[in-house]
Amino acid sequence: MSSMDCSFKYRRLMEVDFRSILVFIAFVETGSLYSASLILGCSPSSVSIHLKRVRHYFDEPLFIREGRNLESTEYAVNLSQQLKEFFTTFDTFFAKGNVNL
Repeated sequence: MSSMDCSFKYRRLMEVDFRSILVFIAFVETGSLYSASLILGCSPSSVSIHLKRVRHYFDEPLFIREGRNLESTEYAVNLSQQLKEFFTTFDTFFAKGNVNL
């Protein structure tokens, strides 16, 4: 892989707001802005702001408005599961005492 290919991927990843991705996962799991905010220790409006950011990363719709509720699409549920697996592995790697460099 050339250094140009590698630096492009790093730059793209530097633009991803991983905090917003984690908020997305929590929202899909709980199905509620309020419940996700309690888990994450932030306000429901903060959760909403993060979800708006995540929508811009993907071409597929993530949510459908059902009255006052926001429902996750099947795509969002599958995506959330894949991202949760990734972050679980990432967290395990960096857990205290588990990094052997």
